[in-house]
Amino acid sequence: MRRPFLFLFGYERLRTRAEYAGEILELCRQRGYVYRDSFFSEGNFFLDCSPVTAKKLRALCAERGLPLLSERAFGIPALLHRYRQRVGIAVGLLLFAAILFFSGRVVWSIRVEGNRAVSDEEVLEELRRCGMTVGAPIGKLDTGVIENRVLILSDEISWISINMIGTVAEVEIREVEEIPEQEEELLAANLVAARSGKIEYLEDTRGNVAVEIGDVVEEGDLLVGGLYDNPNGGNYRYTCAKGKVFARTERDFTVEIPYLYEKKTYTGEVIVEKYLIFFEKEVKFFGNTGNSPMTCDTIDTVEYIELAGGVTLPVGIRTVRHMEYRVETASRNEEDAVELAQYRLRCLMESEVSEGMLVSKRMTASLTEEAYVLRCRAEYIENIAKTREIEIEGIS
Repeated sequence: MRRPFLFLFGYERLRTRAEYAGEILELCRQRGYVYRDSFFSEGNFFLDCSPVTAKKLRALCAERGLPLLSERAFGIPALLHRYRQRVGIAVGLLLFAAILFFSGRVVWSIRVEGNRAVSDEEVLEELRRCGMTVGAPIGKLDTGVIENRVLILSDEISWISINMIGTVAEVEIREVEEIPEQEEELLAANLVAARSGKIEYLEDTRGNVAVEIGDVVEEGDLLVGGLYDNPNGGNYRYTCAKGKVFARTERDFTVEIPYLYEKKTYTGEVIVEKYLIFFEKEVKFFGNTGNSPMTCDTIDTVEYIELAGGVTLPVGIRTVRHMEYRVETASRNEEDAVELAQYRLRCLMESEVSEGMLVSKRMTASLTEEAYVLRCRAEYIENIAKTREIEIEGIS
């Protein structure tokens, strides 16, 4: 939780050419100067540090003939300097500070505990519907009434307790326990082969076993039947066949990796928007000029002020960054294509046969003008039994 305080006290971004980055960082190490972020962009090196450190570092670099320029100042001190002629801004900041540090009559934070399936956001929405939200006057809250409303309106909460600890509402809930749905028990069913293979062994079977170890079966062949002959004549007896039938199977996998592919490259153009969050209200106080790029990644982060003891205040900074990129055609060499093909083949085999035991595999590779092709024939021992219902006339 450093960024809101950094913005509160301000920081300065310094710029130099990339070839001087090592010398400047070494000076920071020797003098014990602390900097926050550093990055390279378009042949330049940037680093952020406090205004005091920036002044000392610029003076030191000037003595040693190292070019170090101030790119921009950030934070409340910079804003105050920029808008020093506007008295309203200073008054607003003073009012904000007074409300922030001296208000203790409203709910500042709501903590939710005990939820597993229900998210914190869903619990907070239920509380909001029932009259409790961040910013609500503590003196007007009747926690007993709110608890009853939540239990009446929510189908997922079976018990709730709300305790006010200062300006923090501790909410503990218990969720409604769902009874797992039982699989429908079929009256009669066979086990058939899901794929071709050679029978290795059977496990925990129930029903009329129709195969023996060493038999070769095709997809759809009967493995364990659910019908029995009646030795006394009359109708067949039936059951729902169950169990596992393990067979030695073969599978073919093919992975093709093209040499040319599309790659996302960031241009370095970033549009930043900052919002001040106060309870549930947001006020934009900073933003680059211009519209968002047509192709960009948007990163939205929210950071709240956290006091000693783990108390989080409903005051923070929301930062939205729009990072422009362009899609370019790139190429990979044969070595990279081979490595990527082997990785994708492993993923494909694990997803196709999650419970089978790999016995052996034979791989062949081929090169074309456009791609690297990797083929694999793998031998597994896996359960091939699949349930197929038997339709009995007169019984639904």
